[in-house]
Amino acid sequence: MIAGRALSDQDTWLIEFEEEFHELCDGQIDPLWLAGLACTLYPLNKDRAPREAAGVAFTTLGYELPQRALEDFFVLAPQSGRSALH
Repeated sequence: MIAGRALSDQDTWLIEFEEEFHELCDGQIDPLWLAGLACTLYPLNKDRAPREAAGVAFTTLGYELPQRALEDFFVLAPQSGRSALH
C-alpha cells in the first residue's frame, strides 16, 4: 500500500524488480532507464519472481558478445552477391 492505495500485482512486481536491480548495481543506475527496463521485461516475466528476473537481467546485461559474433548476426548493408538476411 502506498499513500492509502492498494498496489496492483504489476505495481508490486515493478517495485520489487527495481529495488533488486538497484541493489545489484550498488545504486549506480539511472532511475528512468531502470523503470523502462522493468516495464519492458514485465510482460515476459510477470510469472517469474521479480527479484529473480532482476538477477537474470543483470547477468544478461553484463555479458558482452564478441565483436565478430555481432558482425555475423547483424548485417548493416548487403555485400555484393550476398543478401542482407541470413
